[in-house]
Amino acid sequence: MNKNNRNGRKVAFDMTFVQLGWATWMISIGLVIYVGIQIFLGDKNIVDEGFFNFIENPYKIFMLVVGILSVPSFLSYYVKLGVTRKHYFIGAAISSATLSVIFMIIAMIVGGIEQLIAPTDVITFLGANASWILIFFVFSLNIFIYYVAGWLIGAGYYRFGGWGLTLSINAALALIFMLDLLWSGELETPLHRLLSIHAPENLSLFISFSASFLLAGISIWAIRAMTKRVRVKM
Repeated sequence: MNKNNRNGRKVAFDMTFVQLGWATWMISIGLVIYVGIQIFLGDKNIVDEGFFNFIENPYKIFMLVVGILSVPSFLSYYVKLGVTRKHYFIGAAISSATLSVIFMIIAMIVGGIEQLIAPTDVITFLGANASWILIFFVFSLNIFIYYVAGWLIGAGYYRFGGWGLTLSINAALALIFMLDLLWSGELETPLHRLLSIHAPENLSLFISFSASFLLAGISIWAIRAMTKRVRVKM
């Protein structure tokens, strides 16, 4: 049992280290662009939003892409080294949660430095008076679920091929769509406008957190089911 736990932790550490290396470029470029916009363009909207809000979408896109690559890149690699599919799954799950927390810590540090230099009100979809602790956990959960959505796409395609890709993309879009419904006060994506769907008002944090964890849990269960006995492509 102890050996099995060590294998899962080892995979988690390796995946986190590799993906953080990829993320270094994304975060560095994002920071340079953010500073450049403020210095050379003086965009007041960007300044008012702060780095925390600016880096949110790049984080989500990165996690979605890395989640998609998780199965073809890491599953095949680890199974070739004799790691079981179960340990890959455990390692990937821990790694994705760890990445989400690390990313938000970085955003908090940069945002804190920004507040020391030029204090402003950080306004997120949680409101202007939301605590930093709440913002930290909500944003970490959001970007984690984007990883899960990408992971779902990667697992579906790897397991079932073309039709699995179509099905898993639809499932991932539904997951992201529901996440927005639970947390965002304003839904302005084309899908929301097409379906004329509006976010429920005054949802409690308990409901939003509970529903988010439930959706993530169902998606992770589906990923485990698809990768449990999948034929590994060497």
